[in-house]
This record gives sequence, C-alpha cells and structure tokens, in this order.
Amino acid sequence: MNQLKARLIYQEAMRRLQDAETLSDSALLSEQSDSSYLLRLLGFELLLKLVYELDLHEPAPNVHFYEKIFEKLSSETQTRLLTLAGGRVGPSALASKPVDVLKEWGGNFIGLRYPWERYKNMTEENYSKVGKTWAEKGAPLNEATFRYFPEELVGFVYALQIVAGELAEGSTNLDPKA
Repeated sequence: MNQLKARLIYQEAMRRLQDAETLSDSALLSEQSDSSYLLRLLGFELLLKLVYELDLHEPAPNVHFYEKIFEKLSSETQTRLLTLAGGRVGPSALASKPVDVLKEWGGNFIGLRYPWERYKNMTEENYSKVGKTWAEKGAPLNEATFRYFPEELVGFVYALQIVAGELAEGSTNLDPKA
C-alpha cells in the first residue's frame, strides 16, 4: 500500500473520531443527534478499510458492509482485532457475535443518515405507539430499530488503531506526530 495513502486514511479517520468527540462533548444529552455516532462510524470504517488494505494488499471495497470487509481479513488479523477489542470492552456481543455487530454498524451508517426511511409506512399514531410499546416492554435490544453497540465500537476502534500500526510497521508511520 502506498505510504501516503495509508497515512492520509489514518489521519482522516483520527480527525473524524476527534470530531465525533468534540460534537458529543459540546451537546447537551437532550440535544444530541446521531451525528457524533455517524462520525465515529465513519472513522471506524476508514480504519477498517485501512487494515483491509494493509492486511490483504488490495484496495478495500467501497461498501458499508463492515461484516463482509471483516470476513475477508486474514484469520490472524480477525483474531487479533477481536482479542484487542474484547480486552478493552470485556464480555459483549462483539465476542459472541462479531459479524452481527459489524452488520448492525453498517446498517446504522446507512440507516441513520435517513432514519425516517425506516418509518415511511407508519402513521404518526403508529410511530408513537411503537416507541411507547417498546419502552413498556423494557426496551429489548433485539426489537430496537437501531442498536448502537457504543462500547463495542470504542473497543473495535482501539483494536483497529493498534492493528493498523502493527501492519504498517516498518513501511509507514501512520501518525507523523508520533
């Protein structure tokens, strides 16, 4: 992989992750939108695609199907990522069903940009009722319209940063400030 390309992808991912933090820190909880989460997903996607290119020495697919990108990584890289992320997060859905979590994140990246699309066939009354009924049932995750897996995302981003650095070692310094 071209050293400049690797460095630029890494730097852009770090910028998106920092932008997500800034946005999240500046908004009151009641005023938060999904924008910071979408920026985190974008940073995650850039890192995942960087690891893909460093691991497989071929261009990453231009898709948001994170589970498919992950499944094409070498088994060593997959194991390393899950081990690092699991060490950071502990027991979670990422440990038991990583492909499902990755698939959910990819769906969120697409779906949260236009969330009203998931409700396009509902009336205002049905929309309110669905949310109320879901909350009354204890907000079961398996029935949520969007599941975020925020702790898992933090852990996976951490793992991607480390693995990208390991895969690039000797050929590219991903962070010129380091």
